[in-house]
Amino acid sequence: MMRVKFRRLMEPTLKNPYLICGLPDVGFVAKQAIDYLIEKLDAKLFEEIYSYHFPSYVLIKKDGTVELMKNELYFWKNDKQENDLIFLTGNCQALSPEGQYELTEEVLTRVEKLGVKKVFTLAAYLVDKRSQTEKPKVYGIITDPVLEKTLTNFDVPLLSRGGIKGFNGLILGMAKLRKMEGICLLSETIGYVTPSGQSLVDVKAAQAILEVLTRILGIELDLSDLEKKTKITEEYIKKIEEMERQTLEQISRSFSQRKQTYYI
Repeated sequence: MMRVKFRRLMEPTLKNPYLICGLPDVGFVAKQAIDYLIEKLDAKLFEEIYSYHFPSYVLIKKDGTVELMKNELYFWKNDKQENDLIFLTGNCQALSPEGQYELTEEVLTRVEKLGVKKVFTLAAYLVDKRSQTEKPKVYGIITDPVLEKTLTNFDVPLLSRGGIKGFNGLILGMAKLRKMEGICLLSETIGYVTPSGQSLVDVKAAQAILEVLTRILGIELDLSDLEKKTKITEEYIKKIEEMERQTLEQISRSFSQRKQTYYI
């Protein structure tokens, strides 16, 4: 029994489209980047994707109504280049390996029918440290050695080891089995977490990955709004780091005082 359901909203006619994927990951790097592209390019929603493998709860919207967890496909007609674009985004990933494979297989089958022969996917590259003033580095992986030049032309180094968890990596491997070309761009993030334990969106990493992707695709994109969000996020992170530093100092002083020995 198929556990993935598609709700087609319109039938786009596209020319040699590329698929660009970015579901939630560490730091929400991929999702932030994809959602920004969709907003700024005014891409059109044409299909909703539902799965029994998605988290079993609903989101409450501003108007008080509920919405199932879902993925979405958008399209954008590129009048200046040979390739239109299809974007895959969503508010979740499948929770099980079976769900990841099933969703990936179904998505690739449907976009192939729309003419997709090349897949770009975005992902986070988790690192231990990254200076607030330092621009995140962007790395790449490919499905075929012939694509290496595509990345080296834009000074993107190839990774030679490691792995990519979840849909953002799996779809590249599944695309390779179908003899589709694929490129993954990974942006450095340290996976910031707020004091309450919630993951913080790494806007700076998303901006870095978009700068590379748009150059590869040859499209113009206004990143000024993302730059503003980056500055706000950086200030917030600085405050968190300062709070952590002060807390650790207080703990250290308290511990030192307890270890003192007194003589009468």
